[in-house]
Amino acid sequence: MSDFTKKIIISTCTMFTLFMAIGSIAVIAFTGPQYGLVMTLSLLAASLLFAILRGIWFTDKFVRKLAYPARIVGFGITAFVALAACAWIGNWFPADNIWAWVSFSVIFLVILVGFCVGYQIYFRKTVGSFDNALRKYHEKMGR
Repeated sequence: MSDFTKKIIISTCTMFTLFMAIGSIAVIAFTGPQYGLVMTLSLLAASLLFAILRGIWFTDKFVRKLAYPARIVGFGITAFVALAACAWIGNWFPADNIWAWVSFSVIFLVILVGFCVGYQIYFRKTVGSFDNALRKYHEKMGR
């Protein structure tokens, strides 16, 4: 993919996000909270929180020397708390329904495991492991 195409795609995603956020807030200001708008904003909040948590756990900006499994556990716990908070605030499902929360938790864990397995396969094929990739990055940056 060319750099121009990447810039267009990133710009489109950025503009869409801004339009949805500003539009949702404006409509809520004029009409009051509505389920779809609150859902949109809570999903946007979840996306932002996940991006921040990804930056914390899977880069060396905050956590420099931590094995990949520990990073996964740290990310998994904090991401679950963040997503559960967004689900509760956004009223994604009835807060008093224990089976909804159990289902939510199981689905979260299955997706987390799926992503972990996918990344493990990717890193093994490309650089050996996440730790190796991070080590090579540190060497490249002179750290």
